[in-house]
This record gives sequence, C-alpha cells and structure tokens, in this order.
Amino acid sequence: MRLLIVILFLTVFLSCSDKKKEEKSAIENFDKIDNIQKELKLDKSNLSVKKVELPFDLEQKDKLANLNEEEYLKTYPKLKDSKLLEIKKIISESSDGDNADEIFQINNGGLTFDSFVYCTYGDSDSQTLINVKNNKIIAKEAIGYAMPDNETYQSFVINKDLTIDVYDVNYNSRSKKILERHQIKQDGFIVKVK
Repeated sequence: MRLLIVILFLTVFLSCSDKKKEEKSAIENFDKIDNIQKELKLDKSNLSVKKVELPFDLEQKDKLANLNEEEYLKTYPKLKDSKLLEIKKIISESSDGDNADEIFQINNGGLTFDSFVYCTYGDSDSQTLINVKNNKIIAKEAIGYAMPDNETYQSFVINKDLTIDVYDVNYNSRSKKILERHQIKQDGFIVKVK
C-alpha cells in the first residue's frame, strides 16, 4: 500500500511539474509573439513613409510634375496621413507658424534625425529644409524662394553627400548662378560652407 501511495504521489508531482514547465513555455511563447508583433508594427510604420532619394533637385521635381505625374509621385513622394499631420504640427509650433502645403522626407542615409523639405505656396513660394529629432526641429534653413514679380528665384539641389546648393535662377533665360552651399552635419545641424 505504501508503494502505491508513493507511486501515486510521484505521478501527481511529476505531472504538476510538467504542467508548470508547459505554462512557463506558453508564457515565453506569448512574450515572443508579442515582441514580434511590436517589431512588425514598427517595421510597417517605417515602410509606410516613403523617402525622396538624393539628389533632390527642385528644378527636376517641378519639370517631372508637369511631364509625368506617375513618375513624379514615385520619385518625390509626399508625406501623407498621420506622418503629415505630425510634421505639420511640429512645423507650425516651431517655425513662426508656417503652414506647410507639401512635405517631403529625404533619405539622409540613416542619421539619428529625420530630414524634411517643406513647401509653402501663396503670393510667394518657399522651400525650407528642417531636421527633426524627438519631435523637435534641431536645424532649419530656407533653401528656395520664388516671387513672380522678381527677375530671379532661388532653387536648390540637395546632393547625396548632404550638401545643399542654393541657386539664383533667371525666370527668362533659366541661367543659374550658385548663391551659397550648406552642409547637413552628422549631428543634424546645417552649416553654411560657401
């Protein structure tokens, strides 16, 4: 009889031990699944924001917009939906109340901040480059400006090496003259180099 009680006790004890191992394994699996789902959500949000590959040439952007809308939208994707609203809010709160009409996120090579060009349209048109980190503008530079009454307007090219060439362009002849050059630094600051 004692032997039967010992066997019964061991059977119950071992089965409880196995259930605890199964429960622990199930909890670990749920944690793994939860982590994978979080990573997928992060990846999905990053994939939904398409960036403009450099060089970003304002003159080419405008030409392409008039010639081939499909190619234009693929080459110069604008921010949309929640990301657009998020960046518009940052701009309006941090940039003297600017109201961006279009915003493009540029591929800055994976630096620790995001780079955007925003455009405002009205009596005059302007383009501004901003770098954003932790929902704050860490650097800002006006890089384009057009006023129809003037003989010239400012245009720009953001190059692959993160230099920005700002040009003065004659409305009639389309001749260009470089006005200044800026550089986006690794820390997000934008400095004038010429």
